[in-house]
Amino acid sequence: MRRLYRPAFLIAALIGISACSGGGGSSTVPGAGSVTTASGQGRTVLSVGGPTCNVPADYPTIQAAVSAPACATINVAPGSYTENVTIARALTLRGAQAGHDARGPRGSESMINGGLGPDVTISANSVTVDGFTLNGPVSQGTAAIVMMTASSGETIKNNIVNNPGRAASFNTSNTIFYQNLVKSTPTAGDGFQANTSAVQNVLLADNTFGGALAANYNADITIIEGTSNIAVTGNKSNGDGTLVALFKTNRALVAGNTVKGDISSSAIYVGGGDSNILVDCNTVSSAGTGVNVANDFGVGLNSAVTIVGNNLHDNTNGIKVKTGAVATANTVVANRNRLTGNTAFGVNNLSAFNVNATNNWWGASNGPGPVGPGSGDRVTTNVTYAPWLRNPNGASCGQGGEGHERDGHDD
Repeated sequence: MRRLYRPAFLIAALIGISACSGGGGSSTVPGAGSVTTASGQGRTVLSVGGPTCNVPADYPTIQAAVSAPACATINVAPGSYTENVTIARALTLRGAQAGHDARGPRGSESMINGGLGPDVTISANSVTVDGFTLNGPVSQGTAAIVMMTASSGETIKNNIVNNPGRAASFNTSNTIFYQNLVKSTPTAGDGFQANTSAVQNVLLADNTFGGALAANYNADITIIEGTSNIAVTGNKSNGDGTLVALFKTNRALVAGNTVKGDISSSAIYVGGGDSNILVDCNTVSSAGTGVNVANDFGVGLNSAVTIVGNNLHDNTNGIKVKTGAVATANTVVANRNRLTGNTAFGVNNLSAFNVNATNNWWGASNGPGPVGPGSGDRVTTNVTYAPWLRNPNGASCGQGGEGHERDGHDD
């Protein structure tokens, strides 16, 4: 049974989606004004008073509608728009596929082509971008979506991002990335990256990532600077290497994600200076390490890392704790996971401090080896593995093992 993760601010986002589920075409515009000629356009357009405006029926370009103060909601018809759209006020920008999940079949798209620059730059609070195809710039230092002014309340949903460089750069709080499809190319370096300054209350839910070359790629989601309250839930990553990399983050939930990784990468990377991290109910395969607790860049020690109810199978390591990553015993607690088919170790502890890895299913009823007595996935020293699960039932996601014996002897 899969547990559903729906924090309060995601519920609010879903309410917003249902309220905006109409099509984004050429609806009648209330309060329409007089006919004018847009400067430099060479055609007659309708100057409207809003609050709903349409492109190109009322304004010939997206930027022209964004620059019209009365346009609170802007509907963009299907077509290709070669623009670098800059949004400096609160509004809702709706492509032709607004309200339609980018991960499934869709109709005709509103495509923004930003060339070498970002497709959309946001420098205001409470901006929504919904239902576009964004053809991102080639540089890894320039993103398709740029939100770097420490604003608040952004929602990026239902967009296809064709990403040869970076999908999004942001330092905004109270931000939602929801139901986007990030289609990277082998030149891509990043997906969604929070950088430069601290952020808080960020939800990245039900997005799909794929197409990147792991050797060139950092992560689908990277959280860097002094952040708090991060939720990464229900996402899928196929072959990119790392779904999420966390640094200097306090309170993060990484839950319900599915990752087919890459042998050179860690699927879930707790990178240093992190605290109160819950990794719950994820399925990870084909990775170098399923969950890696590290301090490779000298960012800081990690504390209170809980890894529970995950299916970590057919990786090199299921869980790894690296030298210098923690400073006390049982900082890393890994319980009720399925650790099977991992070719090196189910739990590989390179630190000097004990890892609590009790009540896991190791793929064999007699427990782990080789320091353990069994034939299941292997563990290193400084890992408490007993009691263990005698069958996988107690490790079922969302069930917490209730009703199943967990003593390594009887079931």
